[in-house]
Formats: sequence, C-alpha cells, structure tokens
Amino acid sequence: MPTRHEHNVCDWARFALPRWQTLATPLRYTARPGARLRQTLAALRVPHRAGRESGARGRNRAGILLLLLQIAYALLFTGYLFFTHTWPAPDVIAVFLLCFALLAARGVSFLRDWSPFIVLLLGYVGLTGIVTDLEADAHIGFPIAVDRLLFHGVVPTLWLQNHLYTPGHVAWYDYLATFLYPMHFVVPLVLAFCFWMWRKTVYWQFVVSYLVLCYAGFLTYLLFPMAPPWWAADAGQLRPVHAIINEVTYGGVSNPMVLATQLFKPNPVAAMPSLHAAFPVLVWLVLWRLWPRWGWIAAIYPLAMTWAVVYLGEHYVIDCLVGFFYAGAAFALVWCGPAFWRRLRSLRSAAGGEPISHTAVSLPIVESTADHQVQLL
Repeated sequence: MPTRHEHNVCDWARFALPRWQTLATPLRYTARPGARLRQTLAALRVPHRAGRESGARGRNRAGILLLLLQIAYALLFTGYLFFTHTWPAPDVIAVFLLCFALLAARGVSFLRDWSPFIVLLLGYVGLTGIVTDLEADAHIGFPIAVDRLLFHGVVPTLWLQNHLYTPGHVAWYDYLATFLYPMHFVVPLVLAFCFWMWRKTVYWQFVVSYLVLCYAGFLTYLLFPMAPPWWAADAGQLRPVHAIINEVTYGGVSNPMVLATQLFKPNPVAAMPSLHAAFPVLVWLVLWRLWPRWGWIAAIYPLAMTWAVVYLGEHYVIDCLVGFFYAGAAFALVWCGPAFWRRLRSLRSAAGGEPISHTAVSLPIVESTADHQVQLL
C-alpha cells in the first residue's frame, strides 16, 4: 500500500499541473512500494520536456522564416543588378552583405569583424591607383618573350583572339569571359561572408591569406611593373589586341560607374602577378582543404578565369602562372605554416629534452639458472 507521503505528492501533482496534462487521471496502485511515487515524479518532468520541444519548434520556424527572407533579399538584389545594368562591384557587394547580415540580426558583429578587412582592402585598391611613375618603368618585352618560349613562338592572347573573336559579332563565350573578369573580386568576398556566417575560425584564416596575397602582389607591382598585352599592342610591340571588355555590352552598359572605380584609378601596369588568376586559385585551395572529396571541382574556376583574362588581352600566361605561385605561397603560409612550425618546435623540444649520452652504459649481468645452481652448491 502507498504511504501517506506518496498520497501527498500525488495530490500536489494533480493540483499544481495544468489541466491539459494527463496527470489528473487516477494513477494505478502497484504492489511494489514506491512505484506510484516514481510514476508521479516521472510525470512531473513532462512539462519541462514539452517546453523544450515547443521552444525548439519555435526556433526552427524562426530559422526557416529568416532563411526565406534572406533568399528573397538575394533574389531582389540580383534582379536589381539585372534591371539597372549594374555590375556587382566590390562596394555594391559590401552593401549587399551588410544588409544580409542585418537581416540575420548580426549587423554589429559584421561591422566589427569586417571593418579591418574592408579598410585594408580599400587601402590596397587605393595604393594601386595613387602610385605614380610606374608606367615609365613598365616591362613590355619580357612577358612576350616568355609566352613565346612557352608556346613555341606563339603569343596565346593573339592566337585565341584570331581563332575565337570576330569584331562586330559577340559570341556566347565573349559574354562568359567578360562576366568572369570582375568575379575575381566578388567570389572571394561572398565566400568570406559564408565563412563568417557559418565557420568563423575559417573566416579569419581566409581573410588573412587573401590580404597577404593582395599586398604581396602590390609589392611586386612596385618592384617589377608589367604591361598587359593590350598595352604592348598600343606600344607597337604586338599585333593589334582587341579590347573585348569595351566592345561587349550588356544592354548598352559596358563599364560600371561605381564608387570604387570613381575614387581610385586602377594601375594599368599591374599585370604580374595576375590576381585575376591568383584569387580563384586561393578559393580552390581553401575549398579543397575544407572539403577534400568534392573541393577539387572548384579547379574549374581558376582554369576558366585564366582562359578569360588571356583571351580578353588583360594578361599573359606567365602572369597567370606567377599568380598561381603567389596564391599557393599565401595559402601555405597561412593555412599550413602554423601547423608546420608547431610540429617543428615539438620535434626540437623532443630532441632537446632527452639528450643522447655517448658514455658507456653498464648492463646488468643476468646469470643462467645452471650457473646459479652451481653457486648454491
């Protein structure tokens, strides 16, 4: 029979719990002492479990609603770009990402984490435009000679334009090439934002490697300014190179007039290394590092970008190859360097912690059982 204490607990449970719970139904007596008390205490945990489940359902609904709002905003922004004939330039993308972060209720965090990145990035863009006296020292013949050496006397830009481009007739691959050309700035920003939203530690690694690559290229431009193919053609050292970017139009708009291009003049002799080729390689290496099974598919992006910039007459092949090297070096420095130095330091500490002595070591003499028996006799 249940004790008086068990009856009191059961009466309190019926009085305290809401009517929508099933605790008001009579509980069956069992022959085992204390069984009714355990049954009642287990029922007391039902409201807490139900509250947790309802809270999880509410959070799931809020997350789905937020995702739908973000998708709608992205579609509206894309439609705005199409209907206003606006290129997705860096400043436009930065505003888009800020609004996206505000929709996710992370606007303050976005400003805190992205401000150093944006400031250093705009500083790089500004430095490439205000540096003077580089055009007079630009190297024109060196990349032409290297490309001819690599391709048996043929300059790939001239060969591609002779076989693919027809003046006055715009093919589908002309649109593809001119679309890919500004994507070297857009894709890393969007990928960095995705990392910031969902993998914050990866975001900082990617941003550091991206800025290392930017400023390494800027220092190279200062020390070794290189002219692109269209510049060499204007200087009379190459056959005419078509400026396809200026000839392909999208609804009457050829060049975007946005804040960044209005304030900063691009450096015309910043051909080597080709950051148009380097940024896609960095993106590919990072994706391959994070997702080895399918990240190798992203190799299509740097290959397509390399074809585009060479075909458009903006870079030589040697510019792209040097850009590949710079991207690999920046990736290795930021993503593999810390682990390498930790491993090297651990090997040094392991080697220095227990020094090997070359002194003679006396080994214990083990006597056989027969010798021991002889000694006992």
